[in-house]
Parts: sequence; C-alpha cells; structure tokens
Amino acid sequence: MISRNNLEIKLERNSYNKTVVTHQYTNHPLRLSNVFRLDATDMGTAYLYLTSTSPGLLAGDNLNLSLDLEKGASLYFTDQAAIKVHAMPITATKATTNTKIKVKAGARLEFVAEPLILFADAALEQTTQIQLDSNAELFWSEIMIPGRLARGEWYKFRYYFSQLKMISMTEEICFKDAIHLEGKDNLFKDSDIFASMPILANLIVIQPNINRELLSQKLENIEAANCSEILLGSSVLPNNKGLLIRVLASKTIQIKQYIKYALNCVRNLTNRSSLPYIPK
Repeated sequence: MISRNNLEIKLERNSYNKTVVTHQYTNHPLRLSNVFRLDATDMGTAYLYLTSTSPGLLAGDNLNLSLDLEKGASLYFTDQAAIKVHAMPITATKATTNTKIKVKAGARLEFVAEPLILFADAALEQTTQIQLDSNAELFWSEIMIPGRLARGEWYKFRYYFSQLKMISMTEEICFKDAIHLEGKDNLFKDSDIFASMPILANLIVIQPNINRELLSQKLENIEAANCSEILLGSSVLPNNKGLLIRVLASKTIQIKQYIKYALNCVRNLTNRSSLPYIPK
C-alpha cells in the first residue's frame, strides 16, 4: 500500500537502551536527518532534524506527518530552519499540515519546532493529534511570527488556524486547544500588546513523575530564565495532566531562550543533563 504521508517515523529502544529508527518513510519535500547522539551523558536519546527541499509552504500544499515512539523510546525532534508560509492571494487557497503522534508507555518526546513565518496573504491550517500514554513524557513547543517583521511586514497574512488534540491510548479526548488568528482583518493587531509583542509561542509540558506545582513555579520564573521582556501565562491541563504555557515576545531570540530554559527545567527535575548545544 502506498503511504499518503510525507513523513513516517517509528522509533524503538533497542537492547542497548538506545533509541533507534525502525521505520522511516519520506516523500517530497520532506527529508529526515540521520540519528545524532548529542548528549554524552545520555546516549540513549535520539536527536533528529526535519528538513525540506521546498522553499516553504505554498498554496495547495498538504503535508502529512506521522511519528510513533514505542515503549521507552526517547527523542528530541526539531526542524533545520524556520518554515516560511508564502503568499496565497487567491481567496480559496491555503496550505495545510496534519501531524499524528503516538507516545507509548515510558517514552519521552521533546518536540521543539522552529518558527512559522506567515508572509503577506498566507493562509495556513494545521492540525495535530498526540496520543499519549499515562506514563509518557511530553515537551512540545511552537512559535508563530506574523510576517517578515524586519521588512515591516506586519499582520498582512490572511489567517492562521491551529488545532491540537491530545488523546489517551484508548482514544479518550484529554485536551483540545485551538487558535484562529486573523491577519489583515485583525481588529487588535495595533493594540499595545500585539504591537509591542507580536511573536507568539505555545508550550505543553506533561511530566507524570514531577511535582506539578514545583514545575509551574520554575517555568513561570522569567527572572531565572533571564527573559524579563516576555509576557507569559500558564494553565493547568484537565485532570492535572500537565501545563499549557503561552508566551508573547518582541523578538524570536527571547522566546527561543525561554523555551530552552523551560526544557532545561524539565530535564533537571527529571535528573537529566541540560540541553546540549544544538547546531542549526
């Protein structure tokens, strides 16, 4: 049977306690790097980079990604570069991405996406489904930039819609989140908050073996993160499953610095070493 996915990855923990890729399929325009072992103190975790041979997302693009972590697997997953969403001036056109992720018992996923940049007249719809075992760990982050800000392109895209659904291994819905952001027709784009801090990030942290209150205190400590210029708010996920964090900033580097701090907090609380240098 021919796969309809642009990317399929399955990872397992082998007899040497190393996470290895046991199934891989890629289709234009996506490519996957080799497995890297970037942390000398944690050789079991795999580091993977997603690359693209396309200049970005164009009108009519429909990318489908599947990521499956078997029991005990540990993965850090990121993009090689920011994703550019190009102009789609014809009203009926858009780009779509669909991501399905499964993280089984004892597995750990750190998904740190590079920014989405919405060019003028861009329209993007993305859906993400994460199936998570009750004993699995998740760190998820994404960044949205409303235009090529250095060129003065400011909220000139058409719209951005993102929906994330988290389900249990029995397919019970645990959590749903949706963002619908208008571009050119946004009535609040010139308000004080949007104008001064246009870059948006979302983080989801699920750690079944960490005290949630302690984790929340650390992640909300923007002084310790040396990120005093960001705005941050966190919410507890249903059934006390984890935390949802929204971040606003004026510069991408500020949000990236906070995401690195947040991930290091999680790693330190689980007795793991801090995030190693990640080359881009």
